[in-house]
Amino acid sequence: MRVLLSLTAVALCVAGASAGALPAFLKACSASDAKLDQCIEKVIEVGGPKFTDGIPALGIAPLDPLQLGTVIVNNPALKLTFQDTVVTGLKGFRLNSYKMNGAKNKATIDFTANVTLKANYDIDGQVLILPIRGNGPAKIKITNLNIVIKYDFDTRDGHWVITNYKDNYKMDRAQFKFSNLFGGNKELAETTHRFTNENWEIIMQEIAPPAIKGIIKSCVEVVNSFFDKVPAAELLLP
Repeated sequence: MRVLLSLTAVALCVAGASAGALPAFLKACSASDAKLDQCIEKVIEVGGPKFTDGIPALGIAPLDPLQLGTVIVNNPALKLTFQDTVVTGLKGFRLNSYKMNGAKNKATIDFTANVTLKANYDIDGQVLILPIRGNGPAKIKITNLNIVIKYDFDTRDGHWVITNYKDNYKMDRAQFKFSNLFGGNKELAETTHRFTNENWEIIMQEIAPPAIKGIIKSCVEVVNSFFDKVPAAELLLP
């Protein structure tokens, strides 16, 4: 019995020690590295796609697919609700740059991805001069969505935590597909799709902020969850 208890205790200690260990696909950089930013960039480029799958062992949710839930666009001219919103494509992101200032506890990440948003939509209102109404499945494809996040971080109880962040974004193109516009009227639907896709920049000024802000918020939350599970000392060596 004593032997069994001893083995159980050892197993629990080992499990506890490994629970916060850095996943094998992520390699720690050294704070003393003269090319620290480049080291971190390489880690993100190599390990980032696997990170977006989520880390079940640490309770880290996936970023691709990303479940956004309900997204609401609400202004005087247009009422639009997306439900059961799912975003895909972050796994194929391209890292443009990463800069870290450890002395000031600040960092900036700049990345680009082609993403697709799928949801069930309900829309009623007017886009510019065009009335629009309908509900059903929707798909929005965004080409070269470029996101820059500047964040502040702190160390609490041996773990990093993002305390504040600012973001901006831009894109090269957006394409819309709304099924069942105007109750299935094909002629009106074709006219609306042609108009929205030709004027995608103006349309995205209304639609993009709540959707893309939701993507960015989810990214920050997932990274903070990861920081909470893995000690800072394992993420950045002396």
